[in-house]
Amino acid sequence: MRSGERKRRSAAAWLLSLLLVALAVLGSACGAGEQGAPLSMGSEGASQAGSTSEQPKGEAKPKTRKVQTEKGEVEIPTEPKRIVALYYHHMLLALDEKPVGANLAWWGGSPFLKQQESGIKDVGGPPSLEVVVGLQPDLIIMNSNNANDYEQFSKIAPSVLIPYDANRSAYDDAKLVAELIGKPQVADQLAARFEQKASAARKSLADTIGGGKKAAIVRADGKGDSFSVFGDNYGRGGWPIYRGLKFVVTDKMKEAITSGKQIVQKLSLEQLSDYVGDADYLFLSDEGEGTEQLKASSVWKSLPAVKNGKVIELSKAQFFYFDPISIEGQLDVITQLLSKPK
Repeated sequence: MRSGERKRRSAAAWLLSLLLVALAVLGSACGAGEQGAPLSMGSEGASQAGSTSEQPKGEAKPKTRKVQTEKGEVEIPTEPKRIVALYYHHMLLALDEKPVGANLAWWGGSPFLKQQESGIKDVGGPPSLEVVVGLQPDLIIMNSNNANDYEQFSKIAPSVLIPYDANRSAYDDAKLVAELIGKPQVADQLAARFEQKASAARKSLADTIGGGKKAAIVRADGKGDSFSVFGDNYGRGGWPIYRGLKFVVTDKMKEAITSGKQIVQKLSLEQLSDYVGDADYLFLSDEGEGTEQLKASSVWKSLPAVKNGKVIELSKAQFFYFDPISIEGQLDVITQLLSKPK
């Protein structure tokens, strides 16, 4: 009896050991499946960050991670320290991430970013390979403007190309960059902060402009013999005007936006009334000598908004830029301009 009992206990112990091994293997497999998908940036520039398991306490964060990009899979630093931004440097600044180098020649100069851009090395436009090499970057970020030079830059440091997409807003771009550098929550805070500022601006202007007013953003082209009109997603103050202060686009421009256009260019002056004649307010983007000629034309003077003194001039220096920090600054400027008594 004792011998049989010992055999039964031995068999039970063996089965228990086998069960524990099986559970350990299963647990390891499940843990691997919880690692999540890497950041993905396809041809549309859409970014998808897979859910990741919480970093166990005491476990070192991996130094690199892989992202899917327009140019295939790229291994990048988990926490890049020396970023060169051939584009998107203004997005990095909005995320409180200062690059060591950027193409300031083409994309710098916003008066709202003057302090933040101080100390950033200008790599030139087109960007200089020699200057970029000298900065010893650990990550290079670019857009479609640099697509032809991608291979050269990718030999210097891990390079991520985020393709241009006219359907994305500045806040969409900021979110893509934020996910790339591991700060997705900061991008969400940018959008929330803008809406908070915009809500306060709308309240302050409630007695001045009310609600439901139509507005048009106009730029004189050439020598003032033609013009362009802008939507809410093409700079020139469009985002703070339409998304922030809730001005309504004119009927003709609404048709253009619905068809996928954010700018309609080189229209003849004969079409001015068709595009902006129903606007209660006109925002005139001053970008050249044609502005004064346009203002002197009889067709301009005949517009209801002009007759009613509802024209706000926007300087190119302030309103050409389209990034979260500049947009907030533009909102403040427009609010001040609208608050001034006529």
